[in-house]
Amino acid sequence: MKHYLWHRFMFVFLRVVAVWFVKRLMGYKCTKYKGPDVPTLIISNHNSNLDAAFLMMGFTRHAYCLASEHTFRNGRPSKIMKAVFDPIPINKTQTDISAIKEMMRRLKAGASVCLFAEGDRSYSGRTAPIGISTAKLAKKSGADMITFRIEGGYFTTPRWSGSTRKGKMNGVFVNKYTASELKGMTDRQVLDAIERDIHEDSYELQKVRQIRYRGENLAEGIEAALYLCPGCKGIGTIVSSGDRFSCACGLSGKYTETCFLEGESLPFTTITEWCDWQEAELKGILERGGEGPICSDKAQQLFSVRAAIDRTLVGEGEMWIDHRKLHCAGLDFPLDDIISVVTVGRMTLLFALKGGAMYEVRSAVPRSALKYKDIFRFLTG
Repeated sequence: MKHYLWHRFMFVFLRVVAVWFVKRLMGYKCTKYKGPDVPTLIISNHNSNLDAAFLMMGFTRHAYCLASEHTFRNGRPSKIMKAVFDPIPINKTQTDISAIKEMMRRLKAGASVCLFAEGDRSYSGRTAPIGISTAKLAKKSGADMITFRIEGGYFTTPRWSGSTRKGKMNGVFVNKYTASELKGMTDRQVLDAIERDIHEDSYELQKVRQIRYRGENLAEGIEAALYLCPGCKGIGTIVSSGDRFSCACGLSGKYTETCFLEGESLPFTTITEWCDWQEAELKGILERGGEGPICSDKAQQLFSVRAAIDRTLVGEGEMWIDHRKLHCAGLDFPLDDIISVVTVGRMTLLFALKGGAMYEVRSAVPRSALKYKDIFRFLTG
């Protein structure tokens, strides 16, 4: 592979720097895997911005990671990332055959590859369901498989927040499965093993550990995850400031250093409970039907995207979704023409159309992209 020795050198060099940074500033500790130097597929959960660095601290062998294609569209930073790490770009809006082929090529060439099986970071703090295709890939790779679990990442860098909090994180080497062992397992058995090994319910652990995650403006951005008010059932009505959040209906609460929610009128004490409730409630709202927009947001920017290359501004204006279409910046996109809707980062919305066109929606004001993803998922199945 081109520049492989350079990538190994940078891995060793940056690993030393990362050890100091994440241990001192983020309270991260991990168990080390010291197995044989053979091509390996490393599978982990994904709950923080720096999970690739956290994972690599647990291994002495260099590995290539998969990275969402949007990270390749950031100009100079993307060029530096590619030169130093050469990650494998993957398109989150569809099954990316080219990314799978590149993974297999690097494994067969003798390298190791790291895969975050969920494909996305969690808004709720609970590991997301994993597709059976991940198990099939592990079996077909012909490589050994290692499972690794990162604990505490959701509270250190919450998906919905733009800030980092100092607390405690753990990286845990869970299991190793040889290529011959994988070959003797069914796809379902491999998937069950992956889900069991990397599953994390952040709040279940936190209820026992009660670790403090200290920082500033702890609740700001929480509306990116909590889009449905349990008081008035309004969609997109939660706003945040400092360590507090509220709705115009009178509901209010506080996000504490132990990451729990406090408030006299709050029916939930964790974000996980709130997210579970709002999904079920939203489904009921959509099933009851109705005319007009289900939710809307102003000051949105619509971009046309060339995957892993660049984006071009198409227009600016209001975005809304109803039972038939997504509207943004003066353009209508029938839901029947949209094949996938995903979220990127805190609150960027990315969707793909039949025929291959891709669009990205960025917001100049705090709002939830997750609500559009969930609405599309429930309306289209």
